Amino acid sequence: MKSTSFIVMRWARLIIGELTLLFASILVFRSTWTLLDEYLGKAHLWLMLALGIILTIGALVLLNYEVQCELDKKRQN
Repeated sequence: MKSTSFIVMRWARLIIGELTLLFASILVFRSTWTLLDEYLGKAHLWLMLALGIILTIGALVLLNYEVQCELDKKRQN
């Protein structure tokens, strides 16, 4: 049986990792947005929005498929 402190530390590391990833993604998003505005200007905002929506939908479909595969594996075991 695993000790409670081990489980708490595991969750703490997971939460710290997720928060760090969230903060890093904000910085990357802001930097990318600034660069796109600088080089492409505001004329292409609708195109970038449409591309972002398409990529987001594709990524969510892929993630949902992978999660479903993992759930199916667990059900079989």
